[in-house]
Amino acid sequence: MGRHTRKKKRVKIHYGRFCLFLGVVAAVIFAGILFWPLPAEAEPEVFDVDPLEEEQVKEPVHLSIRAVGDVMCHPAQFQSAYNSSTGQYDFSGNYIYLKKYIQDADLALCNVETTFKGDGNYVGYPIFNSPDSLATAIKDAGFDVAWFANNHMIDTGRTGVMRTVELMRGEGMTVAGARLDTSEPRSPIVDVKGVKIGIVAYTYETTTGERRLINGNPIWDGGTDYINSFRCESGLAYAVEADRAAIAAEIKGCKDRGADLVICYFHWGNEYQREYNAGEEKMAKFAADAGADMIFASHPHLLQGVDCFEYQVKYPEPEPEIVEPEPEPEEEKEPWIIRVRKHFGLIKEEEPVEEPEPVEEEPKPEFWTKKVPVFYSMGNLVSNQRVETMSDYIPAKARFTEQGMVAWVDFDYDQETGEISNLQMQCLPTWVDKYKKNGHVEYYIIPLDKDLNSNPELANSGHLSRAQQALQDVKDLIEDPENPVCKVIDGY
Repeated sequence: MGRHTRKKKRVKIHYGRFCLFLGVVAAVIFAGILFWPLPAEAEPEVFDVDPLEEEQVKEPVHLSIRAVGDVMCHPAQFQSAYNSSTGQYDFSGNYIYLKKYIQDADLALCNVETTFKGDGNYVGYPIFNSPDSLATAIKDAGFDVAWFANNHMIDTGRTGVMRTVELMRGEGMTVAGARLDTSEPRSPIVDVKGVKIGIVAYTYETTTGERRLINGNPIWDGGTDYINSFRCESGLAYAVEADRAAIAAEIKGCKDRGADLVICYFHWGNEYQREYNAGEEKMAKFAADAGADMIFASHPHLLQGVDCFEYQVKYPEPEPEIVEPEPEPEEEKEPWIIRVRKHFGLIKEEEPVEEPEPVEEEPKPEFWTKKVPVFYSMGNLVSNQRVETMSDYIPAKARFTEQGMVAWVDFDYDQETGEISNLQMQCLPTWVDKYKKNGHVEYYIIPLDKDLNSNPELANSGHLSRAQQALQDVKDLIEDPENPVCKVIDGY
C-alpha cells in the first residue's frame, strides 16, 4: 500500500507591500514627532502669601503736642471756686472754653504751680497750698502730664511735695519734676500712639551758699534726690556745669530707656520780662545740643518769644540684608523631540531679549534737618494776676499777666528712621476773664480764637476790648514776618 504524502503550502511574502507598510508606519511616527501637539507646560504652583508675613512699611505717626504755662491758685481763685451750700471747691468752670483744644491733643502738658498738702489750710502767695479739686479740674480739662518743677514746689515742704505727686498720679496724670522714691526714674516716659516720649522737667534754685534753696526755702536734707532742680551760674536760667551734666544725663537716660523723643520743661528766667534773656537762650541751646526734641518753659508770668534750632541728623545705617545662597541650577537638556523639530525648522530659535539698561536710582539723602522748637515762656494759663492786682507793681506790664498761650507743635515721626518731619510751631493765645456773674466772681480762660467776638462771657463782662488788645499783644510778640518761626492761629 503506498504512503500518502501531503505537500506543505508555502506562504508567499510580498516584500514590496511590507516595505510600503513599514514606510507608512514610519511616516506616521515621523509626522507625529514633527506635528503632534507638545504637552502643555505645567503652570507653576502659586501659594497665597499671608499679608501679615509681607514686609510692612510703617507710615509716619502724626503727633500733636499742646502745652501751657502756669496754673496758679491765688486766694481769690479758690474763694471763687468755693460753693458755700456744698462746702466744696469746683474749678472746672475755668476751663470750659479751653478744654476742647486740650482734649484733642495727643499729649497735653501744663505747669502746676501750687502744692496739695491736704491739710485744709488753703493759702496763696507766697506759700501755695490748694484744694485737691483743682487737680481734678486740671485732669478733666484734658491734661496728661503735670510738670511739677517750679519755684513753689516745696512751699509746703517734703509732705507737700510727696502728697502732690501722689494726688496728681491718682487723678491719672503723669508727673515730671519730682518722684516718690529714688528707685523711680527722675524723668517719666509716656507712650503716645506707639511713640515713647521722655519728659524731663527742672526748676531753677535760688541757692547762693552751701545750703540749697528754692525760692528762698531750704530743700530738706536729701531732697535733691526727689526733686529736679538746678543751681544757676548766672541769672535764673543757666545751670552750673555739674547740674547741666546731670540734665544732659537725664535726656540721654530717657533715650537709653527707650524714649524715641524727649520733651524738656524748664522753670526759669526773670519775672515780668517779655524778652527772654541770654541765660534762657544758652540753656535752651544746651538742652537741644544734648538731644532734647522740643523745649517748653515758664515762670516770668508773661509771654516771651519763641525760637527754633536746626540740626543735621544722619539717617541710621540700614541693617545688612541676609541673603541665603541659592543652589546652582542644574543644566537643563532640551528634549530630543524639540531638537528634531528645530532641525527641520518647525521651531524657530528665540532671539535673545535685550535687557533694558538699569535705571540709576537717585541717591538717598544721608541727613535730615531736625528742628527743635523753643517756647521761652508760655505765661500764665490762669491766675489772679491782672491789671486790677498788678498795676501798682508793674504798671506798664500789668495787662500782660492776663495773657497766655497754648503752645502747639504738630509733626510726623518716622519710627523706622527717627526722622521728625512736617513740623509746625503754632500759638493759640489765651486771656483770663474775671468778673462778677450772678453775684459770684468767676474766672474763665478764654481762647482768643475765631469765636472771640461772640464769646458769651466777654459779652457779659464787657471785657471784649481787653481780650482783643491781648490778641494783638500776642501777635506783636510772637509773629515775625521776616522770620516766621511760629504762627499765631485762631483755633478751629
